[in-house]
Amino acid sequence: MKSLDKTKSIVFLGDHHGVWWELLWELENKKIRDCYVVSVGDCGMGFVDKKTELSRIQTLNDDFKSQNINFLGIRGNHDDPSYFTGDDRIQLSNFELIEDYSVCEYNSKLIQLIGGAVSIDRTGRTVGVSYWEDEGVVFNKEFCQKVDILVTHTAPSYCFPQQFNEMVYGWAREDAYLLEDLTDERAVMDEIFKLCSPSLHLYGHFHSSWTERVNGCVSKLLDINELWEYRE
Repeated sequence: MKSLDKTKSIVFLGDHHGVWWELLWELENKKIRDCYVVSVGDCGMGFVDKKTELSRIQTLNDDFKSQNINFLGIRGNHDDPSYFTGDDRIQLSNFELIEDYSVCEYNSKLIQLIGGAVSIDRTGRTVGVSYWEDEGVVFNKEFCQKVDILVTHTAPSYCFPQQFNEMVYGWAREDAYLLEDLTDERAVMDEIFKLCSPSLHLYGHFHSSWTERVNGCVSKLLDINELWEYRE
């Protein structure tokens, strides 16, 4: 379990797809510093060669360090999973990519982080370059823990949006298994929620902003580049 510094605030970040300059500008413009920035996925990791990616990560680590910000990111569907697990996982002083099912403690609150999702446009992407076949949610029942806050990339079936839009149906015309895979994935998220039973849920993936209370849990969908500060 990772203990977070309770003297720092936590700011959650929606998908930003590797547009780091815009995030850094937003943080500076809004005078956000001395905090944790927790990304709900789609950091855009792996879309450049590894040498370039590691160099960029080191620069970002230095940028965040200068503002006393610790960046923590879970994997989205638009991230190379290899950067989030095993010996290659990124873990610098102020920039860390979080392995699925990791748990953090913050001011007596437990936070579990679980990444992954299915790309609706996977048939239009290149394996190992802009799409990774192990991108989806991996269900590990034994690792699910009862927590106060759950951070995921996608969401249970009963969270917004509950229905497929025309963009999904458009890609499904070229991907015979897409609708089935998307439905199964959200059913898996239903099971994860039963086990984790959080009172607050943060997620991204759907490129919209939405807040609702479902079954006693406040679920907050963060839009692209949306920043939201957690307050107890």
